[in-house]
Amino acid sequence: MSGLEADLDAIAAVGDYDDTDAVIEEAVRELLRRRPELRLSLAVEKYRTGTVSCNRAAELAGVSTAAFRDELADRGIDRDAGFLSDTSRERQLETFSR
Repeated sequence: MSGLEADLDAIAAVGDYDDTDAVIEEAVRELLRRRPELRLSLAVEKYRTGTVSCNRAAELAGVSTAAFRDELADRGIDRDAGFLSDTSRERQLETFSR
């Protein structure tokens, strides 16, 4: 067991946590609260990979949708990132119309 794992186990044992995952979750939330630029970068990455919609990503980043779209443009990220390709979209539409 690494030193970090031992520390997480100890914090979970003495704190008000169900397990080490709860400790990590709180630590990440606090990190994102203290470093808003990381929160924005996380939202951009989730949007870029298609994990969340543009509106949800803007909400996660704590900015307006317009400001989030501007951020995407500044980073050179196509606003269509994470959406279906034309071929995939056509296949989906065909499936739904049957």
